[in-house]
Amino acid sequence: MKIRNFKRLVNINYIMLSIVIFFIIIFLSICILNKAKADAYSNFEKSFISIEIEEGDTLSSIAEEYALTPSQVSDYINEIKNINNLKSDNIHTGCYLLIPLYTCD
Repeated sequence: MKIRNFKRLVNINYIMLSIVIFFIIIFLSICILNKAKADAYSNFEKSFISIEIEEGDTLSSIAEEYALTPSQVSDYINEIKNINNLKSDNIHTGCYLLIPLYTCD
């Protein structure tokens, strides 16, 4: 009986260790991906401009115009929202947005 309990504890420990290792791998992967995103902008100088929102403008259309690459549009929209304290994607004609610009050093 004691051997059976011991084997059960060993199995539980292996399962717990596997779960911990899994979460460590996930955490490290996320950290590496975030570092890669930061490095993508490291060769650029960041400045800001203020633009007036015109009729028909959306955050997507603005991001498509100013983002460095099409794959960065989603991140650029989030950056615009953070800079301007926007809670949603709604913007209004005549208002102004602060837009980040990235230029080569």
